[in-house]
Amino acid sequence: MSKTLRLKYSNKGIGVNFYSTIEENNYHAIIESIKPFVTNDTSLGMSDIKWDLDNMKLGHNDPTANMLLEKITLRLKQ
Repeated sequence: MSKTLRLKYSNKGIGVNFYSTIEENNYHAIIESIKPFVTNDTSLGMSDIKWDLDNMKLGHNDPTANMLLEKITLRLKQ
């Protein structure tokens, strides 16, 4: 599992666009690896995660999830 997620640029609105299905699968693997460390009531859906695309970082309101997500790097591929 990579600690870097590659995203692709799209001028069709704001949102997360994975560079490939491999990157999307890698994202889901990252989320699954975090689940054992957070409480069951902590939601880790895509809309629950803070996608800071200006600073290319991930975050979360839960402190443990946030700490783990901060280790993931986002990269924009064109």
